[in-house]
Amino acid sequence: MTPTEAREALETARTEAEQARGLVAALTERVRDGDDDVTGAEINAQRQLAELAELRVTGAERKLDAALKADRHARCTEAVQKARALLEADDVRPVVEAVATIRMAVAQLADAVNARNAAIADAGSRLENLNEELAREAGTQGQPGWPLFDQYRARGNRVHVLVDDPKAARRSATSLSTIDLACAALSTVLYSDPNTMHYAERLRMPHSLVRQLGEDVPGLADAWRATAEEWAALHSTGHTRGSEQGRAPRREG
Repeated sequence: MTPTEAREALETARTEAEQARGLVAALTERVRDGDDDVTGAEINAQRQLAELAELRVTGAERKLDAALKADRHARCTEAVQKARALLEADDVRPVVEAVATIRMAVAQLADAVNARNAAIADAGSRLENLNEELAREAGTQGQPGWPLFDQYRARGNRVHVLVDDPKAARRSATSLSTIDLACAALSTVLYSDPNTMHYAERLRMPHSLVRQLGEDVPGLADAWRATAEEWAALHSTGHTRGSEQGRAPRREG
């Protein structure tokens, strides 16, 4: 017997018991009202039926308890079997391979960032040293100003280089942070999926920094910009975060 069937049987038994009690009460009330046609045998017989109905209620309650226990046992057995099957089929190799891929990508990112930062440091340091030479020659060393920039429209240091050339596609370059880029990339992935969005909060990556990196590094904003399909799959919070990160799809036209 299923729990549903047992509940229905219990409900029926309680209804029948209530009706039997009602009949006993009705017979006794008839006697009180002076009805001489009601006999003691009738009342006793109805009381026995009412008592039997109450016993059937108890029996139905016990059957329901047994059905619930049997159902729970069946569900527990099935859940354990599924868990055992999961463990037997569990394969973490795709996860390990994905982690290895991430490590390789981060290593490549670090190498690329380090090489670029080293080039900026070299060029910027040269400009900075030449500026000091010009300042010494002009007797303005230690004073505000960039004689190199005044004469050659260029300046720099170990983290930044600027060449003021109106014809150039780019006029400046600044060192980048591997950890900022890696966390920003991870954040854009996690915020693209409603199921992983809450993990992105643990990065504590300011959305404004993601947007700034996208604006500062040519091509980066488009590299992690959400597609129309990804954007459509996000809820309002995802749209808010994506917009703050500058990842909203471009509007056509």
